[in-house]
Order: sequence, then C-alpha cells, then structure tokens
Amino acid sequence: MNKSMPSDQRREEKQATTRDLRLDFFRGIALFSIFIDHVDWNSLVAQFTLQSVGFSDAAEVFIFISGYTAGMVYGRAIEQQGLVRAAMRIYHRAWQLYVAHVFLFMQFMATVAYLVDDLNNALYAEEFRAADFLKEPGVAVIKALTLQFQPDFMDILPLYIVLLAVLPFVLVGFRLWPAGVLVASFGLWGAVQLTKSVSLAAYPGSDQVWFFNPLSWQALFFLGAWCGWRGLKGGMPWLTNRWLFRLALAGALAGFLIRFSWTLHRLYDPFPALFGRALLPLLSKTNLSWPRFANVLILALLAARLISPQAKFLASRAARPIVMCGRHSLHVFCLGILLSTIGRLVINEFLGGTLLQCVFLAAGIAIMIGIAALMEWFNAAHSLSSPPVRQASTTERGG
Repeated sequence: MNKSMPSDQRREEKQATTRDLRLDFFRGIALFSIFIDHVDWNSLVAQFTLQSVGFSDAAEVFIFISGYTAGMVYGRAIEQQGLVRAAMRIYHRAWQLYVAHVFLFMQFMATVAYLVDDLNNALYAEEFRAADFLKEPGVAVIKALTLQFQPDFMDILPLYIVLLAVLPFVLVGFRLWPAGVLVASFGLWGAVQLTKSVSLAAYPGSDQVWFFNPLSWQALFFLGAWCGWRGLKGGMPWLTNRWLFRLALAGALAGFLIRFSWTLHRLYDPFPALFGRALLPLLSKTNLSWPRFANVLILALLAARLISPQAKFLASRAARPIVMCGRHSLHVFCLGILLSTIGRLVINEFLGGTLLQCVFLAAGIAIMIGIAALMEWFNAAHSLSSPPVRQASTTERGG
C-alpha cells in the first residue's frame, strides 16, 4: 500500500493539472443563472443572466456540458475498464441522480405545502404546479417516482436521468459507427420539430408532456457526449477552421444583439424588439427549437476556441467560487432549487422590489458557494486522511 501511494498521488496531481476548468466554470455560471431565473424570470437581475446572451439559456449550457463531460469521462472508462464496468458507473451515477431527484421532490413538496398552509394562499400551489400533489398525494408520489410528475423547477433532473440511461448504448455506437448514431440522433430531433407532438407523457392530465422533451434534447446531450468522446481520440480539428470561427462569431453577435434588444424593450417599451414577432414563435424550449440549438453550439465553439483549458483566470481567486460550484453541480443545483422556491414565495408575499430581490439573490448565491466550499474541504480532507486510516487499520490487524 505504501508503495502505491506515491503513484496515486502523482495520478491525482496529473488529473488536477489536466482538468478542463472551462467545464466547471461555465457549469457554475449556468447554475447561478438557473437560480436567478427561477426566483423571478422577469426580475431586473434575470435580464442579464445567460438568457440575455442569445436564444439559448442556462438549460442548454448545462445539458451540453453534462453531455460533454459524460462522453469524456465514460468514454475513457470504456477504453480503460471495458464496457461493462463503464456502464455500471453510468447507471450508478443515474441512480445517484434519481435518489437526489426523489429527495429534492419531497423537500420541494414539503416546503410548498407548509408555506401554502401557513400563508393560507393556495395560489402558490398552482404557481409551482404542485396542486395535484395536495389533491391526491398518493398518486402524485407514484407518478413522481416514475418521473412523470414534474412540478415547477423539477424537470431537468428527470431529463438528465433518462439521457444517462441511454448513454451506454450511444457510447457503443460511437465506437462502432459514430456517423450513424449522430444521424439517428439528429433525425429524431428533426422529427420532433416537424410533428411537434412526439414526446413522453406526464402527469397530470392526458395531454400533459415533459417540459424538456427527451426526444429532442437528446440531440444536444449526445452531440456533447460525442465531442467529449472525440476529444479523447485526438481532438477536434474543425475548431481551428478560420471560416467556421468567423461564421460562429457573426452568429453569436447577431444572436446577442437581437436578444439584447428584447431585454431593452422589456425595460424600456419604446425600444424596438428586433425580429421579435418572427423569432419568438420559433423559440420552443420544450422541443429545443433550431435557433436555441444553433445558438448554444455557436457559443460552445467560441468558448472552446477563445478560452484555453488552463487559462489563468479560471484558476484565479475571482473564478474559484464559480468553478467550485460547477465541480459540485448536483449538490449546488439541488440547493439552488430549494432556495429559489423559498425566494419566490418570500418575494411574492412581501411584494419585494428590486432591492429585496438583489439581497435574496446575493444571499442565495453566497449559500451555494458556501456549500460548494464545504464539499471541496470535505473531499480534500477525505483524500488526505484515507491513506493513513487504511495503514493504521492494517497495523492493528497485524498486532
């Protein structure tokens, strides 16, 4: 054991130095944006989150990065450990997400039910799409366990769980015939765009569907997984294509100017919302419409081209809180959902203006960073204390 410790430490140091901090950084930005948007999508602060950068928002960024990370991590696991063990790791992660979702669901429902009863305002149950739980909790819990009941804020983890469940088959397809897998994935996405009616059933009601349609969002996740998997095979040469970069830059600039004009129009009505009538009907989030899809891919290409994985600002003190939150995304996300639920209720109940919103958002982000720092400290302490503990137990058995 003592002989293996130096090599283990060298391996951990190598992983730390080669870790792509861009993934953690932008995932942290997405988590903060999700929290702010959930507290109040129409607030002044929410007008300057990721939703104001282009036609996509934090959800697209989060799913693409999650797919990229999954393709990179589990693609490497298949190469080193084989398909069976890699698939077991994927399903273990899916199980962790499922347990987190169920726990978060119960906490969410308990919070909403308590506050609705305490504040004597049933409108909050309707606002959070939680009224059916209060009417028939037995049925609602069963539907929640099967991922069919998705109250407000509780719809992105079920999507992630379903996509992870399919990922082992997709990774096998990447090894055998990657072009065929991508064509099938985009073909399914295209079919959803044409029909607008292909989705998974949800609860309640016979016409209720998943807010994030897995049949369309799978294209973004699996494209990200392919990029992460492809990076293990020698990189992505198209990132250095000058014309593609210029086209992406022009697309990002056009998307930003159009979307930001909508923000200015919301803040100052006489300012024109550029192409609003033509584009707004096309921005379906449920089915991941093509402007949203194209926009997030453009932003991903520019970020990959312009920002180095070891850029100095990513390791700076200013970026460290964001990177920590992105590294512990599951814990921070779940906490953000509970905080945003409480925040919306508090702000609505006390008719909070911009000042109260800013105070609560600042406090919520501080709590999220604090939890991420606590997780960081715990993991560091655990990694340092584990070898001596194992060594001591060996000595005691020998005695």
